[in-house]
Amino acid sequence: MRMQVTALLLLVLWVAACVSAPPERTQYLLRYDTAPAVPAASPASGKLKVGLGSVSVAAYLTQPGLALETAPNQLRSAQNHLWAEPLAEGLTLYLRAAIAARLGEEVGLQTGSAPGSMQRVDVFVEQLHGTMSGNAVLVASFQIRSGEDAAPQEFRFARSVPLESEGYDALVDAEMQLADQLAAAIAAALR
Repeated sequence: MRMQVTALLLLVLWVAACVSAPPERTQYLLRYDTAPAVPAASPASGKLKVGLGSVSVAAYLTQPGLALETAPNQLRSAQNHLWAEPLAEGLTLYLRAAIAARLGEEVGLQTGSAPGSMQRVDVFVEQLHGTMSGNAVLVASFQIRSGEDAAPQEFRFARSVPLESEGYDALVDAEMQLADQLAAAIAAALR
C-alpha cells in the first residue's frame, strides 16, 4: 500500500513538472528616455562638431544575457533576461542621444577619421554587470580625437551604483543610470 502511494505521488509530481510553463523570456531595450531637442545636422553641412565612433564591449558582453558576477572573477549570464539587441549597438544609440542631450547639440555617428574641427569619441566598455551584493558596475575607457592627425586624449570611467530593488528590471535601470553617467563624463571631457 505504501509503495502504491509513493508511486502515485511520484507520478503526480512528474505530471506537474511536465505541464508547468517554461520561464518567460524578458528582453530589455537600451534607449535614452527622451530624444534630445537639438537641431539636426549632418557631417556634410559642417555644423556637426562631435561624432561618436566605435562603441565596443568586452567579449563576455557580446552574448545576449544580462551578466551577473556571482563571485570574484566569476560571471553568469541570464538565460531568460536578455538584451533585445547586441549591447554594443544599444550602447551606441543610448550614448549618442545622452551625449547630445548633455551638449545641447546633435552628435553624429562617425565611421572614419574626424574631419577638420570635428571631435570623434571612441568607447570601450570593459565591464557592465550586476553583483551579488546588489550593485551595478560599469568600467569603460574612451578616447577623444580632434581632427584627423591629432593624438587622442584618453579617459577612464569606473562607477558602481546600488540597485533600487531586487531583480533584473532593477539591474537594467541601474545600468542605464551608469550609461547616463558615462555620457555625462564624455560630454564634460568634450567641453
